[in-house]
This record gives sequence, structure tokens and C-alpha cells, in this order.
Amino acid sequence: MLRVVGIVALIVLALACGPAAVKTVPSPSPVIPEGTWTQSLTFTGEVPGQMTGIIPGTGDLASSCTGSKTHVGERWADTTYGTVDAGGQVWGVVFLIENFSGPGTYTDKAVVVEMHSADNSKVWSRGGGDKITFTIERNQQTGTIDAGLTSAATGKAGAEHITGRWNCRG
Repeated sequence: MLRVVGIVALIVLALACGPAAVKTVPSPSPVIPEGTWTQSLTFTGEVPGQMTGIIPGTGDLASSCTGSKTHVGERWADTTYGTVDAGGQVWGVVFLIENFSGPGTYTDKAVVVEMHSADNSKVWSRGGGDKITFTIERNQQTGTIDAGLTSAATGKAGAEHITGRWNCRG
């Protein structure tokens, strides 16, 4: 009899407690820090200085890179915004290869390089007489640059020169 009472008590307890309601809480999305692409670019010419990183992207001033997503024959592009001169003015730097042929060194007209002010009022780009050596490493997100740029305002070749190491994520 005691055994039956014990079993009944367990059943009553189990029914009284019922299955435990599990309250689910959605997991928070991971916090991804603002781009921290380190740069080691030196600018000489009309806008001398160093770019060592990018600014947090806002509006039209958001850095972007096709990076490792680019396949042979496609457009590879890197647009970076950061400060260069001591005044803290933001400058954009664009590297573009229309017909990407894979990691390696580019020295021909296939490479477009541009530097511009945040409002695009000042622009330097690679002209026909400007020499360039642009490398893209195996990961397609790092490399080096040595390029002369022509002033869009004056047409002066070599008015700006960029050398150093670039990094992007894409």
C-alpha cells in the first residue's frame, strides 16, 4: 500500500510541476568592430602625409573592397577613406583593376589609381605618363603600391605620389 501511495504522490508531483517551460531568449548578434584596416601609405606631392588606418564609414565615406570575392576576369576594387595630412582632412584612395587576372604585380593601364578629397573637389588620378607598380598578394586583401598621379586641376603629371602597403577586407 505504501508503495502505491508513493507512486501516486510522484505522479501528482509530476503533474503539478508539469513540464518545465523553457524560456528562450534570442542570442545577441555578434558585435563586429568598425573596419580596422591598417594602412602604411606615404603620400608626397601636393598633399604630403601618411595614412595608417581608415575612418569609421559614414554615408558616402565608407571604405569597401571586393577582395577575395573577385574572380579572374571580374572587376577588383578597393576604396579606402582615411586621414593623410596633419590637418586631419579625410581623403579617399581608390584602386581598381577592370579585368582582374589574379594575384600578382600590375604595371599597365589595367590599374586605375585615384586620390580625392572627401567632397571630390580635389582629385589626382593615374595619367598616361604616370608610372605604377601595384601588387595584390595571394589573399587579394593586401599588397603594395608605388604610383605617380596627375592632378585633375592642373594636368601636372606626378603631382601626387603614393607608396607603401595597403590592406582591405572583402
